[in-house]
Amino acid sequence: LSEGSRKHVNLQKSIEKAKIGRHETEERTMLTKELSSLREQREQLKAEVEKYKECDPKVVEKIRQESKIAKDAANRWTDNVFAIKSWAKRKFGFEENKIDKSFGIPEDFDYID
Repeated sequence: LSEGSRKHVNLQKSIEKAKIGRHETEERTMLTKELSSLREQREQLKAEVEKYKECDPKVVEKIRQESKIAKDAANRWTDNVFAIKSWAKRKFGFEENKIDKSFGIPEDFDYID
């Protein structure tokens, strides 16, 4: 209890020291208002920059790279589907249209250009 009281007294002293020079003056009030308006303006500018972030050359290049990787992956899967269809035709003698119908493969299924 005595330790808690001592901490309380020390905190009260720290608060009093911190209040020195922080009296509410007209200049301080004006500066506080200016600071808050500048912070608000900064947030608005950040939001505006965020809107145009997609036009950043680095972001555009990253999207191009990711789309190339996705295209290669899609073509690789398409190749796998064709390989399985070919194997099923040879192994079991299925017709291609029956394989497509059984597995829900559309007629226009092909590689991505």
